[in-house]
Amino acid sequence: MTGARIGYGSNTQTSAATAAVASGSLVAASPRITGTAKVGYTLTGTPGIWGPVPVTLRYQWYRSGVPIAGATAATYRPAAADITKTLTVRVTGSKVGYTSVVKASPGTTAVARGTLGAPAPRITGTARVGYMLTVVPGAWTPAPVTLRYQWYRSGVAIAGATRSTYKPAAADRGKTLTVRVTGAKAGYVSITRGSAPTTSTLR
Repeated sequence: MTGARIGYGSNTQTSAATAAVASGSLVAASPRITGTAKVGYTLTGTPGIWGPVPVTLRYQWYRSGVPIAGATAATYRPAAADITKTLTVRVTGSKVGYTSVVKASPGTTAVARGTLGAPAPRITGTARVGYMLTVVPGAWTPAPVTLRYQWYRSGVAIAGATRSTYKPAAADRGKTLTVRVTGAKAGYVSITRGSAPTTSTLR
């Protein structure tokens, strides 16, 4: 502080120094996870309100307490490796001049297997001995889905008839044919869908 008065010399006095200036403290909310803990669905880490704004936020997802490589976005899509595990997300807030803070969310419920989109298959072609029948499985999702086939003669499985096509034989005369399509994909519950029977009696 410098004091001055007409006719007097000015005088400057300096105060004692403060303690070293400390980093500020961020206001940090506890994050939470929204969405369905199921393969094929998207989970979102909601960080809450951090301050003073702006605060830079970073995310890291964990599988039963172990960090998931590359899972550093605000959203995460559970995969086959997550089945039966719980997921959490940790949010790190940082700002120049402030101490960084890490906050963790509560865990999700155990991640469940996903559900395949499974349309009903249909049979095309002429239901007649010597002609070729083909199953049209429809679009199973999420692609790719591994499909297996089994043809049936009046409700009884036909040995070896496990392709997407079937050529009716003499044993099929007077019978109807159906086909069942089973879809499988890692992390998803396998589903079997059956077609309607052939529209005409084989002859």
